[in-house]
Amino acid sequence: MQTQVKPSPGWDIVGHEHAIDILRRTLQAQQVRHAYLFTGPQHIGKTLLAQRFAQALLCTGGPDPRVAPATPCNACLACRKVRHGNHPDVHMVARAKDKQAILIEQIRELQSNSARRTLEGRRNIFIIQDAHEMNIQAANCILKTLEEPEPDVVLLLTVPDAGLLLPTILSRVQQLTMQLLTTGQIKTALEQQWELDAQEAALIAALSAGRMGWAIEAVEREDLLAERKEQLDLLAKLPMASKVQRFEIAQRLSADADKLQTTLELWLLWWRDLVLAAHGCLDLTVNVDMRAVLKAQAAKIGAEVAQNVVRAILRTLEAIEQNVNARVALEVLMLDLPTIK
Repeated sequence: MQTQVKPSPGWDIVGHEHAIDILRRTLQAQQVRHAYLFTGPQHIGKTLLAQRFAQALLCTGGPDPRVAPATPCNACLACRKVRHGNHPDVHMVARAKDKQAILIEQIRELQSNSARRTLEGRRNIFIIQDAHEMNIQAANCILKTLEEPEPDVVLLLTVPDAGLLLPTILSRVQQLTMQLLTTGQIKTALEQQWELDAQEAALIAALSAGRMGWAIEAVEREDLLAERKEQLDLLAKLPMASKVQRFEIAQRLSADADKLQTTLELWLLWWRDLVLAAHGCLDLTVNVDMRAVLKAQAAKIGAEVAQNVVRAILRTLEAIEQNVNARVALEVLMLDLPTIK
């Protein structure tokens, strides 16, 4: 597989024209607000768009180097540093892998850094990735910065759904909603920019379910598709597994917290496909390479049972989001799965 992306001018993002147009007009009018919220499903490109906006805000390659251009040049030193993640005035804030939330100490560090002068650029930019992972203390702490921002500070927050944030935060940010891409958009991008052959691009585009970030990861990580196939094989066998076997699987999955959400999202797509297959809509399923298995299981399980499992997975995701013990949440989910003899 090819892993190198051909450089291209401008925002260099597949799709999301509406959100980009809003940001472009903001830059043209020189009316940049102090806080923006990028919303949309996981792996859709929220952080990438936030980084591109940061790049445009710091770009010095426009007609007037003192003013941010409407489109990043991708050639000046500032643009290159932002793209490579080493610009001193762009700060990433995210939950640490060994923590369950973004902590108040991280937000206090943000506030301390925001009070300092910029080192190279015209603005201090803070990207808070998955801002819904802030605990209540951190969320309340960020309000002070949102209410009384320094003049050169821009906060860029990403979140899957705006409803996961406090209303007091939502009222102080400009929201930009990002939608899933079409399979055709992703397939074309993979063929043109990543130089995949048509068959491989079509498979990855279908499996991505509209998420360009997932598609890129599938191209750059050759083990991703193998891991997915392993998970789907496990899913296909779960309805035939005993209660003891299911609890063993729950224990194993809960031990890998970093992969748990991704795994449950894959499960959600699988059971959504089973609902579609049960309704005779096999051609709309995402897991195109597993349609024979989906058809066979859907005939045994039925649409109503599959819909109940979709709801159970959503409840599990919500419970884990609220810091319920992952193993307990997964064991409850295992009991909700149907049994096929």
